[in-house]
Amino acid sequence: MPKIFDRVAVESWQRDEVIQKFPREGLGDIKLGSQLIVNPGETAVFVRGGEAMGTFTPGRHTLTTENIPMLTNLFEAGLFGGANVFTADVYFVKTTDLTLKWGTVNPIIVEHPQRMPGASAIVGNGTYVTKVKDPWRFLNALDAFRPSVRFQEVKARLDPMLAIMISDKLSELAIAKGLGPAQLQSFTKELNSLLVGLLQEEFDAIGMVLVDFAINMSLHPDSLKVVTNMGYGTSYTQKQQADALMAAASNPSGGALSEVGFGAMGMAAMQQQQMQQQMLQQQLAAQQAAQGGQAPATGATPPPATGSPPPPMPDVMTPEQAAEFLQVTPQDVLAAIEAGDLKAKKIGAAYRISKANLEAFLGG
Repeated sequence: MPKIFDRVAVESWQRDEVIQKFPREGLGDIKLGSQLIVNPGETAVFVRGGEAMGTFTPGRHTLTTENIPMLTNLFEAGLFGGANVFTADVYFVKTTDLTLKWGTVNPIIVEHPQRMPGASAIVGNGTYVTKVKDPWRFLNALDAFRPSVRFQEVKARLDPMLAIMISDKLSELAIAKGLGPAQLQSFTKELNSLLVGLLQEEFDAIGMVLVDFAINMSLHPDSLKVVTNMGYGTSYTQKQQADALMAAASNPSGGALSEVGFGAMGMAAMQQQQMQQQMLQQQLAAQQAAQGGQAPATGATPPPATGSPPPPMPDVMTPEQAAEFLQVTPQDVLAAIEAGDLKAKKIGAAYRISKANLEAFLGG
């Protein structure tokens, strides 16, 4: 026979519990007029049939149809066995601060197209403090209608979400404020403060508030290799040429070296692009002459000697790199992309163009 309760309260919490159901097992048959005790740092939510019947803040409450108005209709509908007993699940939710550890499992890619190489791979670790602001929304967002929910379950829900949000918001900040790799790791404290405000809307959506954010961020030791392999910035050959500069960029003696390293790397990339552009012009001139049965026009540069083939076009290019090959402005390339004439892949706020698509565009 189900037990009828005339007192509803949490007797004790496990150290890492966030949510506790009353009663822990089975249905809660509660007598009208029972005492509900909600301790400081708790909120009690009465639930029946997937709907919230009432939410109670800290204090001692006598349960009546006045503070749970829904009971009147349920009694009249004859849904309870006795006139003074109703059935409901009560979920007690902690509303105190939760301090959770966090660290990157995979590097966070932060885009900064105005700074070479166009993106950085960032790693981070530290802690963040959050708490429940809207218990009913929190219960639904975490699907937490269980006898007990622990810190680790909340952390498992928040950590992947946090990685995505940080990646998006850091890219927005880097683009808006013109931040490069050096600033991203030098201004960690300022970024933490900004992220608290930027991430708040996402936490609101799950019924929580972000109280504090203390994540130490730094450049991944293989940042250039990671972002290059994803199609950003320079080719892999250029990456090898820039290894010494990357060692300087990751030197702990200061962020200025990072800026020097990335700046020099950008100059090397521009020189490489100019060489590739000249080689491509020579190839096109030779091909046109061969197809038309004519010799190259007077003044044209002869094709490179046999045995010294020009370096191939990069497998993936930015609009700026493609513009160099096409001898047009980057705006012309973007216009061709938007018109659908040149196929490109949009990654975040930037376009990437494959070698195959550029060759197809040239072939007309």
